[in-house]
Amino acid sequence: MKKVLILYTSVGLGHKSIAENIGTQLEANGFTVKSDDIGSVQKGMFEKSVTTIHSFINNRLPFVWGWLYDYGHFLILPFRVFIAGFNHKLTQSYVEEFKPDIIITTQTTASAVIAYLKKRNLYKGLFGIAFSDFHLHRYWLYPQADFYLANIAEQKVQMVKLGVPENKIFVCGMTLKPEVEIDISSIKNKLSVGPRDKVILIGSGSLGTGVDENLVAQFANQPNIKVFAVCGKNEIIYRQLKSKLASAGNVTVLGFYPAMDELYAIADVFITKPGGLSVSEALRWNLPMIISHLLPGQEQYNFDYLLHNHLVMPKYGKIAEQAIDEVRSGSFRAALKSNPKLDVLFPKDAAALAVGRLV
Repeated sequence: MKKVLILYTSVGLGHKSIAENIGTQLEANGFTVKSDDIGSVQKGMFEKSVTTIHSFINNRLPFVWGWLYDYGHFLILPFRVFIAGFNHKLTQSYVEEFKPDIIITTQTTASAVIAYLKKRNLYKGLFGIAFSDFHLHRYWLYPQADFYLANIAEQKVQMVKLGVPENKIFVCGMTLKPEVEIDISSIKNKLSVGPRDKVILIGSGSLGTGVDENLVAQFANQPNIKVFAVCGKNEIIYRQLKSKLASAGNVTVLGFYPAMDELYAIADVFITKPGGLSVSEALRWNLPMIISHLLPGQEQYNFDYLLHNHLVMPKYGKIAEQAIDEVRSGSFRAALKSNPKLDVLFPKDAAALAVGRLV
């Protein structure tokens, strides 16, 4: 039985969730899988410092992150594997203890250190890199990688143009957790949603940044509309919304909600940011989405892809008015159900089948 090690980072939950989803798929197809956070594996001050700086820039200086994403990476691109070598020993020991046949990484911090181990011949198994967005960035690519699990055909086209051999690239769609059956009536009853109520879901990823209390307030006390504002792990926004909207009987403020499929299943529109994983999970439920905000860099490029392919709603007028229009008419949802792009985003067991062909 082949052993697979999947390394991710927990800055946000997208990279971690993709790792877990790939692992679940591989286990179901006969692989022995171990997943871990590269930050926990390395445990060093270097890794902690990089994570802290990354989070600070994303939350406080998004324009700086946008510049770094588009241009700044060229400064470090030639040196990233060399730099990763300064903090490789704990990862090397971890790999030697588990003895994987394959290592898959879902974020570039982990990719860089495994690339270093491959380059130094300290790890001799297969090395693959999985993506979690709807675009391609050169920083994700490493010459030491043996294969890539891409999400969309456009990524493969770009990679081939950059010199990646075509036989190293597998287009797998977005790897999601297995579909679950949702008893919609039961969930609505649990969440106090009446049979005639329409549901507006507002979320912003696991960090909760960007949930706009003024936007949520615009839906307060709207008849036959229930609003669920999901704040993730952001305790500050959670407390602010709970305090400001305490008198709004139709607004429910939630913290981190692990069973998001329940909310996707009952929602009529989803106001969110364009994170690759959360958007994909919502699309599997044919859920219309309005992108209310985004970070420069990867989220902007995700949004461009989604909008171009009619997978999210184009903005017009005020977001609250647009959301109410959609819950009343259901027009975008009807168009989304017949969108051919959905058929290629979620192929069954694609990641496991791709890895299976390599071993």
